[in-house]
Amino acid sequence: MKTTIVIIDDDEAILRALSRLLSPDHVVVCFSDPCAAIKYTKLHNVNLVICDLLMPTLNGLTVLKEIRLIQPHCSRMLLTGYAELEATKHAIYKNIANIITAKPWDNFELTMVINLLIENSFLRANQYVEKES
Repeated sequence: MKTTIVIIDDDEAILRALSRLLSPDHVVVCFSDPCAAIKYTKLHNVNLVICDLLMPTLNGLTVLKEIRLIQPHCSRMLLTGYAELEATKHAIYKNIANIITAKPWDNFELTMVINLLIENSFLRANQYVEKES
């Protein structure tokens, strides 16, 4: 069974590049509209969300906070091309994002990190089920 990754970025070239990289091994759903991505996560199980920090309508921190409430087991990666140190520190400290990745990225490193984040999402989901039992 393939895992599902949601990618949110206002740059279509980034969406295409990440989709090409990840599609062979995962179901990749891309959104340039953060609101549409949030709606999608309300209806579908998602293992990982990769979200741009700076977008015109909603910033990535707001998007990831909302998705964390909807799907707490889902791993969250903040993708940024900017040196927004305070915003990125805040994202990690407040558990908004599990990791922050800079643009441009190294494909090999990114895929390794993504695999770890997906594994972590499964572990969190299993812990939640065990606590419920």
